[in-house]
Amino acid sequence: MRKTAITTYEMLDYFVRVSGDKPALKQDDRMLTYAQWQKKALQVANALAAAGIGAGDRVAMLTYNRIEQFVILYATMKLGAVYVPVNYRLAAGEIKYILNQSEAKAIIVDDDDELGGKIDSIAGETGLATFIKIGVKCTQPGHWQSFESFIADAPATAIDFEPLPETPVYQMYTSGTTGFPKGVMVTQQQSAAFVVHALWVPPRVDAGKPHLAVAPIFHAGALCSSLMALCAGRPVVILKDFNPLQFVETIVNEEISDVMVVPAMLLAILQYVPNLDQYDFSKVEKIIYGASPITVDVLERSMAAFGCQFQQGFGMTELVASATALTADDHNKAVNGRPELLRSCGRAGLFVDLKIVNPETHEEMAVGEIGEIVLRAPHVMEGYSKQPDKTAEVLDEDGWYYSGDGGYVDEEGYVYIKDRIKDMIVSGGENVYPAEVENALMSHPDITDVAVIGLADDKFGESVVAICVPAQSAEIDAEAMVDHCRERIAGYKIPRRYECVEQLPRNPSGKLLKRELREQFT
Repeated sequence: MRKTAITTYEMLDYFVRVSGDKPALKQDDRMLTYAQWQKKALQVANALAAAGIGAGDRVAMLTYNRIEQFVILYATMKLGAVYVPVNYRLAAGEIKYILNQSEAKAIIVDDDDELGGKIDSIAGETGLATFIKIGVKCTQPGHWQSFESFIADAPATAIDFEPLPETPVYQMYTSGTTGFPKGVMVTQQQSAAFVVHALWVPPRVDAGKPHLAVAPIFHAGALCSSLMALCAGRPVVILKDFNPLQFVETIVNEEISDVMVVPAMLLAILQYVPNLDQYDFSKVEKIIYGASPITVDVLERSMAAFGCQFQQGFGMTELVASATALTADDHNKAVNGRPELLRSCGRAGLFVDLKIVNPETHEEMAVGEIGEIVLRAPHVMEGYSKQPDKTAEVLDEDGWYYSGDGGYVDEEGYVYIKDRIKDMIVSGGENVYPAEVENALMSHPDITDVAVIGLADDKFGESVVAICVPAQSAEIDAEAMVDHCRERIAGYKIPRRYECVEQLPRNPSGKLLKRELREQFT
């Protein structure tokens, strides 16, 4: 059969052949070379096969960030099974939904009482047949077995399976900010196309230089940025979870070259790491940020603190991870006379077609007009698992993906996101995009975080409301905030109601849960 497509599987195997003795994965005092990684993955693949799991079967994983996530992912590729990462912060009932919707046959969890307890409470209501715990030897009676005992007798021999371009690699569930999460299926070809797309964003980082995985690896951004590094011969250093001080110390001690973060992490570093200006970040080449909007204030302060190149990506799970890039060069232009670029998410990346359409008629909009951002690329998802109706709502027959994000494109092709179409506020007949208002408020020193929502209003239809996290010891003065905003945005966009909270609700990928705020303050 003639080969007409590339696969992630082949990319990883290539670096096993040419860089087998080079580091691939590191966490604390543990390290696997590329060859050791493949050997362990083959053991796992054979053990799963012996447990009755084969091509197309789903293998779920419920863990904190750890090396074994990449071992299991590589193992499922070798076997033709499908990797299903599960958010460890979910409640037991939410996990049960994912396990049943995906029809997972096996579950692999951390040796953690809380995570194990969640699975124990729902095991009888799922189709799970294999239960594995990682970490320490499992001595509990019942269905659990330890990871090491599970693979102890399995050979590290090749399995007679060769993936096709359309073979699913993983099934990742969306954040579910508007309802039940949907299982996004990504194939070998789509995953590989994303790797090439992402690697072509300048400046590229050389083989051998380490990447840091700190955002939750059950989400697209951290998983796919790590895969991109591994497919380029670069080791991945893994942190169990995010702690601002540990993050900074790891960046320095491990001589990290790049890292993918969400804006909430940057804000936490700026707020909670003392003497940030005294750390040596000279080995850091670039910081990639995305997954949720960032305010200009936080971005500018972060660029000054780290002194490295910054890159933004706009995307979502359905696009593997990203589709546009505000490159390091764009950021440099922004700080040298074009500050408006910091409000952009960049231009369409390699292989990506992007246009703005009327969300009602789907007719293409003119340059500068606000509409729905629509994209087409070889790394657009295969579809939502077992939900053809939901797939058809966002993916048309020509391959265009309807993002649900509102924005516009300027004459140079830069994309500006205004907000989620569903989050847009209509007040007195005028469209108000919360992100614009949040940017204005975040430039005030008394505010460290803010969310702007629309609430029902008898006079205007919806009123603009700001939910603020005040700076330490600060009090929010509504009149002062109105005056501050009046210099930056139109009068009809300015919130007249201000509420204060200690922390804004976010999902693990850093996205604001505005639905919860609307319920709380209605």
